[in-house]
Amino acid sequence: MKFSIQYLSFFVIQTEGAGDPDSGRRFKHYQTLDQFDYEESEIKSFLDSEFARIAKRKADVHAVSENAPTKIGRFVVEPGHDPDSNPNYNLFQKLRSARDKQQFHYACDDMVRLYMNTSAVRGGAFIVAQGKLNELFDDPFVFVLKCDFESKIARVSDEKSLISHVEMAISARNIKSIQYPNMPEEGMLEPFELKIHQASHARYFEDFLKYVSYEKSKPEIVTDQVLDLVQQYMETKWQGGEGEEDAMPPYAAPYVAASAETAADDGAYERAREPEAGGEPAAESPLRLAEDGGAEAEDRRRDGAGNADGGGPDYSPDYGAHAGEPGGAGARTQGHPGRQQEASQYEAWAASDKRQLQEKWTHDDVMEATAQIVELQPELELKFKLDDISVKGRMSDYGGSLHIARFRGRYVVLIEGDTFEFEKGLSPVELLYPDELEDVLARVARRNEEA
Repeated sequence: MKFSIQYLSFFVIQTEGAGDPDSGRRFKHYQTLDQFDYEESEIKSFLDSEFARIAKRKADVHAVSENAPTKIGRFVVEPGHDPDSNPNYNLFQKLRSARDKQQFHYACDDMVRLYMNTSAVRGGAFIVAQGKLNELFDDPFVFVLKCDFESKIARVSDEKSLISHVEMAISARNIKSIQYPNMPEEGMLEPFELKIHQASHARYFEDFLKYVSYEKSKPEIVTDQVLDLVQQYMETKWQGGEGEEDAMPPYAAPYVAASAETAADDGAYERAREPEAGGEPAAESPLRLAEDGGAEAEDRRRDGAGNADGGGPDYSPDYGAHAGEPGGAGARTQGHPGRQQEASQYEAWAASDKRQLQEKWTHDDVMEATAQIVELQPELELKFKLDDISVKGRMSDYGGSLHIARFRGRYVVLIEGDTFEFEKGLSPVELLYPDELEDVLARVARRNEEA
């Protein structure tokens, strides 16, 4: 893949003041080259392979991580407006349509001035190029590159001085780049997309195009899906099922008990916790919640069933229909201390960077939720640590070849498969003839008893 460079402008950005990149920043235009100038210049050997590398670099509209180095951006356009209402789009069109060195230089000057307004600008070379891929397209591409200065660079000089110091050295390492338009596949163009690459943790090269948006990354999408499932569960749990009036959701009993001391009507809570004989439990949520994930939780759910004849008026399943009525069932349940407490627990869980197993949903609940997520993203990773042991697989492995359980008060991860594969470095574990699972569990039980 070889680009024929039509025009190229070279700028140098300098900042003064140690530790303060905003202090005394300025830029200088060194030269604008046309096609003939570029072919004769030293910069050709420096950049030719870089243009091809940028074009071949793959990126997804939904990046694989929030900090993915390469992203696809789209020009933001308000509904009912044309793309030329976006100033960033217009600037790239000026660069792409320039027909002489002066036009291209003026458009590049606008680009570098826009970049200089970005917070935390770093010194280095700022390069803008217009190049054609003649074998595929008539219209050119636009490349914007930023090369940071390399510090403490020396080069071999002559036999007398041996080395000489290079004051403003740049390298192709960690070049930040923009390619417009995006070419997802050879021969295919997306005129309203650009591809941006920045291999450092600093996002300032991405930030200077204020009217370009980026889709959510895959982990962010999954987070949103999980939170939607939690919200659905909460609505179902605290509303109950249709047609079973005045029934408290069976799993609300522990929250009622926990908040009874602060309730205005102690009698109502007592009736909710102790259903009258003959009461029918409310329909279970399609995303059932287990406090401990075991038989004890099932017993609590059965014991906490509400009274269909009026045992728990605050948890009437018809409150959704009256949510907008002052004092209606919906308003009462929305403000219920148990619901507020549970919602706070979920919020704290979702906001934590490192999270523990929550022990709230049953295996079937998790299987139902993961099936919805995996349907959209089959290759989604599942990673976690049990103490200091890291486990990495796919979300789709859960419930199939990867299982999580309790055994004698401790967590167990069970991974099943047909073959083992070990990396370099021999270990005696590779010589093992495995015991049957029942024997291993018995051994673990004895060890726990001895401890």
